[in-house]
Amino acid sequence: MTADEVKERLRAYRRIRNECRKLSRKIRDKRESMTQPRAVRTDALPGGKGNTLEAAIEKIDTLERRLHAAESEKDKALSDVRTLIALVEDPDGRYILILRYINGVSFDDIPEQMYISDRSMWRRYNRAIDEIIKATEK
Repeated sequence: MTADEVKERLRAYRRIRNECRKLSRKIRDKRESMTQPRAVRTDALPGGKGNTLEAAIEKIDTLERRLHAAESEKDKALSDVRTLIALVEDPDGRYILILRYINGVSFDDIPEQMYISDRSMWRRYNRAIDEIIKATEK
């Protein structure tokens, strides 16, 4: 596995987690819009686009199914990320990967949280990625 492939697998969790958040927001917004009197008509006008209560409920149902599938994918991605991070022997390297790929801390904020220099953080990060590459080659 290459460094780019490792990083892509590590990024997968955050990407799908963000997708789950977007879907949850869409569902919440759709439900809120249904409670407003002007939001949804309960009758369909001939020739009109189906802006009915039934259409809104169907849209929410579709979004909820997508969210359920995404939540399942998120759990698998988190498990994969944890497995990859567990391959790293250096505790600081593991902590950097956890901060970045599970907690979503930016690379700019990690050195500050760990009380280390930027250069030291990048060195440990790259070593951790190398450890994962070596461990997955076996």
